[in-house]
Amino acid sequence: MKKTIASLVCFAGLALASVSSFAQQSGTVLVEFQGPGGHSSSNYGRTSALHAAGRTVILLRQSGMPAGSYVITNLTGGNSVNSIASDGLIEVRLSAADATAYQGLVTKVTAAAKAGADAENAFRNVKAGDLTAGAPATIRYSVTPK
Repeated sequence: MKKTIASLVCFAGLALASVSSFAQQSGTVLVEFQGPGGHSSSNYGRTSALHAAGRTVILLRQSGMPAGSYVITNLTGGNSVNSIASDGLIEVRLSAADATAYQGLVTKVTAAAKAGADAENAFRNVKAGDLTAGAPATIRYSVTPK
């Protein structure tokens, strides 16, 4: 019995030693989208911030980030059922082996957000400088560590 307990303590000690040798970094990144919004019938065809967020989620999946390095913990936006979303939000939880790898993941999330916003703008044929009711017609995005 003493040998069994000693063996378990030894293996537990080895497991703890191996965990402490890795300096993992994790955190949450907020990806926010803003657009003109509007009502689904009178403003049909305007860009949708929530569509840009959805496109970004698809692009994140295709980005080649390692399995287990990110989790989308929240995807939200819009004002009501019959509206074109003027806002969209994605919360992404990132986990990496070290600070350099973590920054690489943030860079990939930022690239996906830009590509998602660009894809929604292109789909709606909206270019930088276009206005809708005096406001920018394009989808804008920001990526912020939480």
